[in-house]
Amino acid sequence: MTVFTDPVEYIKSDVAVSHKEVPVLQQLTLSLQDDFKTFDILKAYALDEEEDMYWSETQLELIEKIGLQNWLIKQL
Repeated sequence: MTVFTDPVEYIKSDVAVSHKEVPVLQQLTLSLQDDFKTFDILKAYALDEEEDMYWSETQLELIEKIGLQNWLIKQL
């Protein structure tokens, strides 16, 4: 398991994983439409993962625009 000491590298890694896995999770969710309970659980989970991906992408854009030091101060 990779231990990150740089927050930007962590977010980049998280985005890379999300870009690869969110579509797979969405396809899996759609394949379980006949199992209503599992579908509802996976749909909520897929939505949460997608929102996390968008948040991470937004943070990377923000870091580009305002700089790492300002972004770190904003996190306090």
